[in-house]
Amino acid sequence: MLVQGGSGAGKSQTMRRIVEEAFDYVQTMIVDPEGEFGNLAAHIGATTIKAAEIAADGLTAAATRARHHRIALHLDLTDLDPEQRIIKASAFFAGLVGAPREDWKHTVLVAIDEGHLLAPHQAGSAQDAETRRLGVATLTDLCARGRKRGIAPIIATQRLAKLSSSVVSELQNFLIGINVFDRDILRAADILGFSRSEAEKLRTLRAGEFYAFGPALTRTPLLAKIDQTITEHLGATPDLHGAADLDHAEAQKLLDLEHLRETSNQRDDSLKTRGSRALDAFLLDPIAPTATAICLALKGISPNATTASELAKHLCITREAVDQALDVLSALSAVDTMPRADDRMARLHTRLRARLSDVHVVGLS
Repeated sequence: MLVQGGSGAGKSQTMRRIVEEAFDYVQTMIVDPEGEFGNLAAHIGATTIKAAEIAADGLTAAATRARHHRIALHLDLTDLDPEQRIIKASAFFAGLVGAPREDWKHTVLVAIDEGHLLAPHQAGSAQDAETRRLGVATLTDLCARGRKRGIAPIIATQRLAKLSSSVVSELQNFLIGINVFDRDILRAADILGFSRSEAEKLRTLRAGEFYAFGPALTRTPLLAKIDQTITEHLGATPDLHGAADLDHAEAQKLLDLEHLRETSNQRDDSLKTRGSRALDAFLLDPIAPTATAICLALKGISPNATTASELAKHLCITREAVDQALDVLSALSAVDTMPRADDRMARLHTRLRARLSDVHVVGLS
């Protein structure tokens, strides 16, 4: 089933209501890109998996094992960059679809919020195209082959124009909420079989109102109102709060902008060279072993960042040594970091993080 509507239409709350009603009858898994369903997972007794802490092939194995043992899961995809989010969600879906035949009788409801983040209609750049194809292929496969394998996906998305049409074409039941963009209205009207004049009704729907259509719901489009949920919707629109009443001096002090300026290498200028000369300078630098250890530590938590103090504690070295190493790594564009300060942060440079994202689902066991 597809649950679609603009921001504030009540999509997440609708999915929450469905899960609350269904979990007593069917194994349930929640795929949560924004970390909004933690309290729902606790309510239904689901085990939360932090995708940022598990390797892609580990998520494939976890999905397969959860099906076999009928374990309710909550896959939390927060703290991942967009590319890693698609890769890890795809690995998880591959595990669900790839479960052995004897486990197909273990039916499972898979509630996927913000589906357009996992199978976008188009890539943001040429570099993202391959990752997008992976996301679209695995989610389409889940929807296309899921029924025979006992898998029922429910996908929520803000805009039909953002979600891959390959995924939408495999879904048979629909809850369509408020839409304001002409392109979305035309696609929604085509799904519901509305004329152009009837499609204008989609602009005036209230939060929680959806046109239901499909063999599991009703054979002709019917306006439905979704009941309130038991658990609190964590993604609700926040209340309005004005800016803090601070003068310029107080704001400058709190922002501490002096310590947030771009770093500049204060060590050997030879580190500013490129190629083998830069490598030679790095290898001959006494701080090189510490810098290498820091890179390996940051690789383990990529794409997340950590503080210089945590690095010193983790590596059992002095804070001064960490600062010296980060200065060198920054000069070599190996890490993104701030100037020396008590709250100095660091993580692998974007170039290196991109190298860590080349993970393929095909062939994983």
